[in-house]
Amino acid sequence: MAPLTAGTVTALVSLPTAGRSTLALNIALHHAMQGTSALFTSGEISFTALQQKVLAARYGVDLRRQEPAGGWAAFKATALPEMEALPLCLHGARAGSTAGDSLKSGLIAVAGRGRTLRLWIVDTVQHFSAFGDDGLDTAATMAELRALSREHHLVVLVTAKVFTDRPDEAVTAAHLPAGVTEYTDQVLVLNRPGAYWTHTPTTAATLSRLTGPEPHRAVGLELEADHCRFVNR
Repeated sequence: MAPLTAGTVTALVSLPTAGRSTLALNIALHHAMQGTSALFTSGEISFTALQQKVLAARYGVDLRRQEPAGGWAAFKATALPEMEALPLCLHGARAGSTAGDSLKSGLIAVAGRGRTLRLWIVDTVQHFSAFGDDGLDTAATMAELRALSREHHLVVLVTAKVFTDRPDEAVTAAHLPAGVTEYTDQVLVLNRPGAYWTHTPTTAATLSRLTGPEPHRAVGLELEADHCRFVNR
C-alpha cells in the first residue's frame, strides 16, 4: 500500500479519534518485528501508554483489563525479553520540544542498542509546531522533517489531524495542514466512519492514498480496539 523509502516523508492523516496514532504505532511495531530499527515519537501519548499499546498489539491482550493466558509470571518471562530485544524505541515527547530535539534523543537511544535508526514516526505534526501569527506553523515543522529525513537517511512517517465542517465527506487536499502536501512524498488518509461525530463509530476503516504514486488506491482495515491494532479486512 505505501512503500517507505529512506529519505522520504509520508503523512498519515485523519479526523480526530479515527485511530491514526494506533495505526502509526502498528506500523512501527510491524517494521521492528521485521528487524527494522524504529523510533515512535509522540506528543499525544505518554511513554507508559505507548508501552501498553505496543504490548496489546503484539500479544493480542489488553493488559490493563485482563490477565494474560497462563498468568503474569509466564507472560513476563516470555514477553519482557522479546520486547527488550525488539528494535523499537518509544518516546513520549515533552511539551514544547521540537521534532529535531526528539530525534536526537531517539538516535542516542537506538545507538545505545548498537543499531542504526531506519524508521521514525512522528505523532503529530501539530504537537511539534510552534504558534505563529496565523496559528500553528505546521509548514515549518514539515520542512524540518523533510530536511531531517534526508540528513539522516530516514524513512519518516508523520501523523496529522485534519478538521472539516462535513466529517461525513471524504478528506481532500484542501483539508490538510499547511506544508503537508509540499513536504511529503505521499499522503495517506485513514477514514473510520462515525469516529469523529458519533458515540458509536464503526470498527471498519479505509486507508487510501491521497497523493503520491497510484492516488486513490485503498485498502480495508478493521480496528480491534481492545488490542490497539488494525488488521486487514
